[in-house]
Amino acid sequence: MHLSRRSLLATALFGTASLAADSALGQTARRAAGPLGQHGLDAAQFGLRPGSPDDQSRQLQAALAEAARSEAPLLIAPGRYRIARVALPEGARLIGVPGATRLLAARPGPLLVARGIGRAALSGMVLDGLALPATGREGLLNAEEVGDLDVRDCEFVNAGSVGIVMHRTGGSVEASCFRLMRESALFSLDSRGLSIERNRIEDCGNNGIQLWRGAPGDDRSIVRGNHLDRIRADAGGDGPNGNGISLFKAGGVIVEGNQLRDCALTFIRNNSGSGVQILGNQGRRCGETALFSEFAFEGAVIANNLLEDCAQGISITNFDHGGRLAVCANNLIRNVRRSLYPGVTEPVGGSGVHVEAEAAVTGNVIEGTSDIGIALGWSWGMRNLAATGNVVRRTGIGISVSLVPKQRNALIANNLISEASRGAVVGMEYDKVVTGDLTRAPDARATGIRIENNAVG
Repeated sequence: MHLSRRSLLATALFGTASLAADSALGQTARRAAGPLGQHGLDAAQFGLRPGSPDDQSRQLQAALAEAARSEAPLLIAPGRYRIARVALPEGARLIGVPGATRLLAARPGPLLVARGIGRAALSGMVLDGLALPATGREGLLNAEEVGDLDVRDCEFVNAGSVGIVMHRTGGSVEASCFRLMRESALFSLDSRGLSIERNRIEDCGNNGIQLWRGAPGDDRSIVRGNHLDRIRADAGGDGPNGNGISLFKAGGVIVEGNQLRDCALTFIRNNSGSGVQILGNQGRRCGETALFSEFAFEGAVIANNLLEDCAQGISITNFDHGGRLAVCANNLIRNVRRSLYPGVTEPVGGSGVHVEAEAAVTGNVIEGTSDIGIALGWSWGMRNLAATGNVVRRTGIGISVSLVPKQRNALIANNLISEASRGAVVGMEYDKVVTGDLTRAPDARATGIRIENNAVG
């Protein structure tokens, strides 16, 4: 069989089976102007040359336009191509050879742009920003008002700001790699429902994945099965940066089965997103709170996570801003120690789980916390709390409960508390312990707190 350039590229993209298909097409395929068999249009037919030092944006734009008119994918052979701000037309499908087809930044800013279209897809491409500084929050790929953007098996490297920026866009980002992002791997504002799955994200300056909304709303996104490593907080601050996965006002999001390591502040932070589920994630080494649900959220489920080596385990907080209604169940938390994160001068943290209002803390195993295993309430922020069926071992205080509010309602029952050096269950006013161990003797100051059937050792 004669191996033409067309056949070789098709083989690289689709495997040896495509050779037989190309041969079977015979003269019909060879007469077509540029199609790679049944697979699409060859970008080389439009003058795109691998290794050229020139800006080839015009050639790629022409090739995409013709492919869109033909309703065919555009195939790009292995090589390096310098481009900038090439627009993806309606229905664009851009296909390269994974790891070998490299689009390089011809100048700062996005390499590819999609705006006001229904559908576009990108696979097998490397987008390299060459670390050229971007102005503001710009991605190597920018998408705005796109109904369904499908990105898979791509690499985004050396971004001067963000890997992918999406505004009012739906679709999926899957099985892709993000490395050396100056800001973050992916930023989405007002998503139309995204699936962000099975990606690898490494060495980001401020955040990993960000799902934000301009106003609280039902984001409906899924963040599942991603690996995130080494997320810094170069811009500082006490929460906006240093997060592996950051949700802001984004409700109805499921964050599940992600692996996170070495985040400057937090593995997963939900700020003001209602109806969020954080399930079955694993995180090791973070500088502040491992899992956060904070400020104006209503309804959070945080369950089945494994968290190690952090300043604080799980915090479900800010009743003063309307943060309430949560389940914290079946998490394993260990090695929690007060520590410093970038930009602070006093150590923070020290507790395994902290909750404030309408929350059930059940079935968790907490071992090795410097201060408190489970903290029920803070100041006046304590209402309708239950801590049941937990195992707390090797801590200062096993379970603390705030006695500042005049009206209190809390149940502490059927927990196993072992090696709590400062008491199994104690009442507190702010940072001050004001009762003895309430598992040993009742205290009139702890009215409204029901404590029963706890095993203390």
